[in-house]
Amino acid sequence: MKKIKKLSIVASIVAFMLVVSNGSHNVAMAEESSVTNNSQGVRLNDDFYDAVNSDWIKNAKIEDGKSTASTFDDVENKVTEQIKDIINNLLINKDAYKENSDEKKIINIYNNTLNIEARNREGIKPVKENLDEIKSIGTIDDITKLWKDKRILNSTIKFSVEKDIKDVKTNILYISPIALSLGDSDEYTNPTENSKKERKLTEDYYNKILMLSGYTQQESQKKVDDMFKFEEMVAPYIKGKKEKATTKNLIDEQYNVYTVAELNNLAPNLNLPEIMNYMGIDKANKIILEDPEWLKAFNKLYNQENLPLIKNYIEIVNLLYASNYLSEDFENANKEYASNMLGITGNVSKEEEAVDNVNSMMGMAIGRLYSEKYVPEKTKKDVESITKDIIAVYKKRIDNLDWMSSQTKKNAIDKLDKLKIKIAYPDSWNDYSKLDIKSYEEGGSLFQNAMTLRIFERDKMFNKINKLVDKDEDQFKPQTVNAFYSATENSIIIPGGIIQGHFYDVNAPKEVNLGGIGVIIGHEISHAFDNTGAQYDSDGNLNNWWTEEDYKEFMQKTQKVANFYSQIEAMPGEKLDGNLTVGENIADIGGVSCLLDILGEMNNANYKAFFESYAVTWRQITTKEYATYALIIDVHSPNKARVNAVLPQFQKFYDTYGITEKDGMYVKPGDRIGIW
Repeated sequence: MKKIKKLSIVASIVAFMLVVSNGSHNVAMAEESSVTNNSQGVRLNDDFYDAVNSDWIKNAKIEDGKSTASTFDDVENKVTEQIKDIINNLLINKDAYKENSDEKKIINIYNNTLNIEARNREGIKPVKENLDEIKSIGTIDDITKLWKDKRILNSTIKFSVEKDIKDVKTNILYISPIALSLGDSDEYTNPTENSKKERKLTEDYYNKILMLSGYTQQESQKKVDDMFKFEEMVAPYIKGKKEKATTKNLIDEQYNVYTVAELNNLAPNLNLPEIMNYMGIDKANKIILEDPEWLKAFNKLYNQENLPLIKNYIEIVNLLYASNYLSEDFENANKEYASNMLGITGNVSKEEEAVDNVNSMMGMAIGRLYSEKYVPEKTKKDVESITKDIIAVYKKRIDNLDWMSSQTKKNAIDKLDKLKIKIAYPDSWNDYSKLDIKSYEEGGSLFQNAMTLRIFERDKMFNKINKLVDKDEDQFKPQTVNAFYSATENSIIIPGGIIQGHFYDVNAPKEVNLGGIGVIIGHEISHAFDNTGAQYDSDGNLNNWWTEEDYKEFMQKTQKVANFYSQIEAMPGEKLDGNLTVGENIADIGGVSCLLDILGEMNNANYKAFFESYAVTWRQITTKEYATYALIIDVHSPNKARVNAVLPQFQKFYDTYGITEKDGMYVKPGDRIGIW
């Protein structure tokens, strides 16, 4: 799961848990009664998701300041309370910690968030020097020189240092396109009614924070118009999500090797050698340019005539970043925007906001304390055991495939053999000893805290350039309520935060835990063999390990999955984008396949407990605005489809509930899908 973030930062959406309450594939309703397990009279055979969850859905409430309520949210709330408990203990014992300790820095960030009086008193002051530097720009060369100042955010070009996807032993430099206010270039090149609404809300928000920073309404509107004019000029040269979803060799297409000199020849106006020198990355041995057409287009725009557009874009970006850490009026503008965009009402508590800031700024430091207190060693070992069981079953399933050759099977099993399992907490932690995180009383500010940590993370990333990858470095936060697969590591990560609540209960029946944490693990392992993961080998390199015939068959099966989901009506008159969501759908089905095999090896397995636990895992309610927005941008299917579209692919589901062709959950055998 990844946070889906807009440029404004406040419109973050948790993409792993998206749901639309009435989404299902279109099948006939049954004519005869069948078992229900709810007071709403919904038949399991017709709508399994609603039947299992309808009582909960009827009574569930979305909390103030949030756009969803779900099983994931329940555990997130529990983690927040656990972290509050840790921080309260730190506050009680604050005098026992050294000035440079992680504990003291956590306390300062937490207290600085809550110190509304100091934040209101300082107003725009913490970021004023940065904004004044941008305002003083008089030439396009001054824009280039801005890259010298680490305090200035310049998202016109994204530089990142990551593993070389074709040689994962080394770190190399990647260059990616500009960040856009509306998130995706499709919103500019093919605007919909929804994207027009989103743009209006975004423009209003930008205007509001500009006026809060001291501009008149007319001055603010000019800056916003300039920003969007600039984005509209460059957006047509950036691939949108729809094109990316249907480009067969997208990863290879984005792997364009350049030298600094070649970049300069491609985009001479930008003077990239000088920019990269300012940033200390001009000695990069290997540079990957994701989108040469975008860079060429940006180069043509990078001139004195367009200076006001670029300058105002950069100023707004910096004000947006700062607005999350300034006075209460900026905070209220953020909340109003989130409310309009996602249908949020009310606000989370100030304490929860402070916990969020600690998590985002010093997540590894608070995570170390969290893992020590809330992640039992037995839980860690139990989940490791479940993971190994699923991997073993996966090997058997691959070995029994009738469409794959022995050579490709061998390579797939090798990938499972080398899969790195990272459970609960990392083996190494961040060293924050060189960071100076001051309280307001000490002359610091919340914005300064955020900027200090942003620069720390940037320097840490750039210092990896040209160096071998540190295999011992793990950067996942133990308190995260989520799970991940890394294609370039060939690893799965199951943080401690998700190993509790419904997902894992040491006292629950095995079938219930398999329907919780089991399917999460199975899903992540399946990402090793989805349409993206299948392009990476056992060491994490982008490398073809398939025979030509096998890969052709795999892609045909992948398209069948995409076609199936494209027929699902997620909202009235709105169908899913099967191409956009295909990777996650493959992972959902693959994960359940493995778990059913594990149940098949148990004595008297309770399949009903498993299936119903699975439905509870994905239960969720959302605001209408959230559901609409998520349907457009999220790579996961809505949660209801993650239940009602997945379970009918398995005969055991039909056998367990006596589902026939008369029932709403029925899918014809010839229409059922599955790869692994």
